[in-house]
Amino acid sequence: MEECTLSQNKTQIWNFRSFTLNEASFELTCSGVPVAIEPQSLRVLIFLIRHRDRVVSKDDLVEVIWQGRAISDWAISGAIKAVRIALGDTVRNDRIIKTIHGRGFRFVADAISKSPETVSVPKPTVLVRAFRSNGADTSLDYLADGLTEDLIHTLSRHDALTVLSYNTTQALGDAVPGDIYGVTHIIDGSIRESATRTRVSAAILDRTGQRQIWSERFDLSQESLLAGHDFIADRLLAVIAPDQSRPVGQWRGTLNSQAYDAYQKGRYAYFRYEPQAFVEALSHFAKAAELDPDFANAYAQQAYCRTTLYVFGLPGSDNTLDVAEGLAREAIRRDNNAALGYARLGWVLGYLGRPQETIAAFEAALARDPGNPECHLAYGETMNRLARPHDAGPLLEIVFSKDSFLPPSWEFPQGHHHLLLGEPEVAIRHFQSVLDRVRHFVPARVQMVRALWEVGDVDGAKRGVARINEIVPKYSLAHSKRMFPYPVQKEADALTAALSGAGLR
Repeated sequence: MEECTLSQNKTQIWNFRSFTLNEASFELTCSGVPVAIEPQSLRVLIFLIRHRDRVVSKDDLVEVIWQGRAISDWAISGAIKAVRIALGDTVRNDRIIKTIHGRGFRFVADAISKSPETVSVPKPTVLVRAFRSNGADTSLDYLADGLTEDLIHTLSRHDALTVLSYNTTQALGDAVPGDIYGVTHIIDGSIRESATRTRVSAAILDRTGQRQIWSERFDLSQESLLAGHDFIADRLLAVIAPDQSRPVGQWRGTLNSQAYDAYQKGRYAYFRYEPQAFVEALSHFAKAAELDPDFANAYAQQAYCRTTLYVFGLPGSDNTLDVAEGLAREAIRRDNNAALGYARLGWVLGYLGRPQETIAAFEAALARDPGNPECHLAYGETMNRLARPHDAGPLLEIVFSKDSFLPPSWEFPQGHHHLLLGEPEVAIRHFQSVLDRVRHFVPARVQMVRALWEVGDVDGAKRGVARINEIVPKYSLAHSKRMFPYPVQKEADALTAALSGAGLR
């Protein structure tokens, strides 16, 4: 494969149809007007147009865009679809990007390239590596993770920078990203406790990760936590993009540092995807709301945790979803502009089998935050649970058009989607991919039993039930009906038949 880089001496300006693609500024315009396109999909477009003389295979895209990692066909099709939407490439007999079935994709529009007339400085592209908590003590892991996400979100709000996503950061780890990402700066850092303060060490490295450009230490108290995060972002911005105004302040939903700290602990706990972790997360979110009664997202996340506990039937869980629904509505009452409150309300209503209200809630969430992949994901999986896979599909494709890498559990809705479409073999591959990385993800184990049963692997289905009973000893058919309350009897019967046949009672 010909090397594909985004280094400064190879950047080009491409003109095709009414579009201009400037690699140096990492920008696509149509008749001079900027076109909204996700960075991931723009990288795909750059690769396709550079290699327009041939068919680009899926393997080519995986190798360059996803750096050889195992990813699903959904990630590729989602990125291609997003490119076509951005280009208005909807007429099959007048394609800009043509699908060559069984082989890949090819950019087929006439394109003219030219080098920039002046030596242009590429727009800085930043990778914020996951901050580390130093030493054997893991008590600061949640704070390191929260700071990483905060810096990514804050810096990405500045038009002068391109910032790789949080999910990409998690996937790349300490690796140096490939040239297609065009990274110019790598931010590296750590957190440790020093007496009564938290010491944050941050450094800016060059694109190779070998040369340090800048470093500084910051001592933060509990009370200065939020302000400290903003100050660190300001210092980073001043080095990477000097003479630029600071980005619009990030709204985290609270100005109370202690409430924010409790919220980050809750977020870190529930991302473990273990049933008992949701009990821990719930207590942190409740504490955050207690410390700041107007912290809308703290109520929204309590609704999510209580829904999960109800679905699993864990000790201490509610008998109904009334409390969860009330918390989601309280989040909306506290802040009508917070998308998370509406998204969590939609999640609860989906379990309650109220489809019209469910759709209205998710649409309200997306109206407030159209680019939020988590809202699209929750919406898509809720449509699966309402046995509407054809509605779920487009929503899930949007999720996979937005990022190079996604958390492993996010692949579960794809498997669920394929299973509902009558494609159990495809579903099994997705579920196995999830379980290879998140062994305690019970929803994937439940649907894996059904998929194995439907392909005739009875022994595999029975082993699946045994594993579920190890993870959640009291999990029963009644719990499975809570977890997947299909309003379509055929789907409900199919799940029950598989689980009961494999030994679940």
